[in-house]
Amino acid sequence: MDNINYTITSLVDILGLVQGLFLGVYLMIENKKNRPTLLLGAFLIAFSFELLDTIIDDTNLIEHYPSLLFLPVNFHYLTMPLFYLYVKHITDIKLSNRHILTVLLPGIIEFVMISIIFLLPTATKIELHENEFFIIPFIILIILSFPYSVFYVIKTIKHIHKHNKKVNALYSNTAGKRLIWARRVAYFMLVFSFLWIIEVFQEENFFEDYTYPILSAINVLFIFWIGISGLKQSKIAMQTNEMNVPVAEKNGLEALSTAESQQIIALMETDKLYKESDLSLADFAKAIGIPQRNLSQLIKQHTNKNFNQFVNYYRVEEAKRLLKDPEYDNLNMLGIAFESGFSSKATFYAVFKQFVGKTPNAYKQAV
Repeated sequence: MDNINYTITSLVDILGLVQGLFLGVYLMIENKKNRPTLLLGAFLIAFSFELLDTIIDDTNLIEHYPSLLFLPVNFHYLTMPLFYLYVKHITDIKLSNRHILTVLLPGIIEFVMISIIFLLPTATKIELHENEFFIIPFIILIILSFPYSVFYVIKTIKHIHKHNKKVNALYSNTAGKRLIWARRVAYFMLVFSFLWIIEVFQEENFFEDYTYPILSAINVLFIFWIGISGLKQSKIAMQTNEMNVPVAEKNGLEALSTAESQQIIALMETDKLYKESDLSLADFAKAIGIPQRNLSQLIKQHTNKNFNQFVNYYRVEEAKRLLKDPEYDNLNMLGIAFESGFSSKATFYAVFKQFVGKTPNAYKQAV
């Protein structure tokens, strides 16, 4: 034990491992009946366990305990598929057990194979580790896991993008529904994969002394961020039932256009329905008395905007009016945001700048 090397980097990795296992187990135990949370907890555990392999390597534990060779703690073919399934499930996509098993099967096979090898006698494992006819295919299998993970990263990003288009078409307030944090996790995993690939092109000392310590510190923050974000994220129940109602046949939409378009404008300009911060397409369609799909197409046809853009346009116009009116000088920016129908100051600032090209403060100073 005297020759076991403990470095600052290995201690940081141990912190990341303990933190990841704790958060992962907590997510799984706290929400036993919530499948998305179970999947996220499994992802955190799988991602964190990979640090154990690095810890063993950094501390030279294999030299003292060769029985640890081929310890099954690397989940190269399991980590990203777990996060992909979590994202699909959290966005209200119903996944069958068969589909989940199909996605996870390569990772399960990898784990079973490594576990079998790990259970072999220590002398046999040492022989395999020193046998190039075994170890080269083993390394190739690990290398192939990188494009495999990237494939699921891309699938995750594409699914989030598709989901966000649906959210923008259904809700005026998208806070907590657009999975911005999950998309950032996917991009991080993509960058993280490529950073490990460039290890091949770096000198070993440079990677160990500079590159890896930075990656190690980022890992700890990343694991904590995922755990906290997962605890805060609830399942997104999409109000899509009425979207399946068929559009009226034989120019039915055109027949609706005039009367319903006037009603839409009246609800926004006279009744100021946009002031309801949680206004959804379903609520709006119910107020007018037409199917969601017809309403969505009417808005697109007459304004070339989705529902989210359409409602936020009126909110921004209301905010501009309030910012220019001296009568409302007693309101701070949060007050202006709430008065205009926004649910938070951050959303108000982001949407206002998107429409006007400047922040509310800059706009007020300019007028």
